[in-house]
Amino acid sequence: MPELLLHFSIPFALSAPILGLRRALLVGIVATLPDLDVLMYLHRSFTHSAIFLLTSIIPFVFASLRLGRGFRTVLACSLSLLSHPLLDLFHSPTPILFPLTNYSYHLSLKMNAVISDRITPYISISSTMEENSFRAFQYLDAPIFTDVGFIASLMLIGFPSVYLIVKPSGSVVARTMRNPQKAQRNIDGDSLASTTVPLGQITKDDVTILIPTLNEEEAIEKVIQEVRECGFKNILVVDGYSKDRTVEIARNMGVRVVYQTGQGKSMALKTGIELAQTPYILVMDGDGSYDPRDIERMLGLAIERNCDEVIGYRVDRENIPLLHRFGNKVISTLISLLMGQRVKDPCSGIYLLRTDFAKQLEITATGFDIEAEIVCQSLTFGRVIEVPVRYHKRIGKPKLATWGAGIRIVLTALKISWLYSPVLTFSSLGSILGVGGLAILFWQLYMRYIFGEKAWSIGWAWLGLILLIVGIQSFTIAIISLMLKRLERRIVRLYLETES
Repeated sequence: MPELLLHFSIPFALSAPILGLRRALLVGIVATLPDLDVLMYLHRSFTHSAIFLLTSIIPFVFASLRLGRGFRTVLACSLSLLSHPLLDLFHSPTPILFPLTNYSYHLSLKMNAVISDRITPYISISSTMEENSFRAFQYLDAPIFTDVGFIASLMLIGFPSVYLIVKPSGSVVARTMRNPQKAQRNIDGDSLASTTVPLGQITKDDVTILIPTLNEEEAIEKVIQEVRECGFKNILVVDGYSKDRTVEIARNMGVRVVYQTGQGKSMALKTGIELAQTPYILVMDGDGSYDPRDIERMLGLAIERNCDEVIGYRVDRENIPLLHRFGNKVISTLISLLMGQRVKDPCSGIYLLRTDFAKQLEITATGFDIEAEIVCQSLTFGRVIEVPVRYHKRIGKPKLATWGAGIRIVLTALKISWLYSPVLTFSSLGSILGVGGLAILFWQLYMRYIFGEKAWSIGWAWLGLILLIVGIQSFTIAIISLMLKRLERRIVRLYLETES
């Protein structure tokens, strides 16, 4: 087989100008994975088969399409993985079509040209095949690099690396066109302030600024003052029975203050939504972490795009605690997978809701998982967009218990997906269980037919079979749920047509 360094350097050189150095490094590493068979005691028929490699790639491509991000990187990694057996095909017998055929193929391509009084080219292509031989692993003998291969790999790695390091960064517009998501994350405060959308017939008086509070005496005055400076007068403070001067300060500033019904942030939001009389509700935390100057832009986009919820995506990520950042990433990925739409910041504390839509929400959460519940229901029944907003470090002591709140948010996402998106839930469950069951069965069959009857386990085989059956049943339930969902939509459409 070609040396390991060549397997890495060729995909790296091809992908670096398109994806950048960091992603190209990942692409190159993925290309070397099939050669791990010697360390894992796997036969080349499995690790160098284009059929098996293509099957392993499909779930990752599907996930990137579902999430709406990383598709180019996943595609490059997939092609680099498939390039490994293709390169081996020209060097040594390779079982590239296993299990469709039990033969290894070798293509011999010889090319040279001689110049004397004329140029004489010579091209020879031949193919050979031999039956696959399943032999137990004997010893490790795989070249990492050779003399000529090392020089070629050094050039393939060095030239694009030097070019990308020393080349000019380009204009802001060019960077935005190459990577719009990264450009959006790097938007600064001045850029946000300059991007406004006309409000049309809706005015700032048509928005209720809902501020849930609990012991926010250090920040509430600043928050209310900044909201007023932005021209918003309808301010509703819903307090969770603060033990400090939060309520006193808010009332002295002339805003409406009410006590929430029940305990927890979710009940504060539920109380505020019930009291709101304006067409829109803007929810923002009372700890001074959000900039009221972003509200007008969120309102304008909600009107322009006819959205039911506008989420403020926090671009100043360095102001978010590291553990919270990690948790938010995990939760956003989970919600995106479960709900079938990419959401980057479901835990944001600033978001705009259409009031008539908000009053129809079934709020069952009890704490900080309320944002996740609202996002999941909005994704199911309405239209949701995200816009970049500024984010500052909160004033005062944090109240969020990182681990407890994170677990509740994950459970809330699972519950909402189970109730409102059963098709995706059961299809995902079926994929996980079915693929896991197939993997276990293939593993046991491999052990049985390669190493003999004593090498496999009947218990593992039964487990794989059970997982496969449960996975198939989950897919069946998903199909039935899809049919019921379509029937429900037809009934609702007929009802609306009858009413009109």
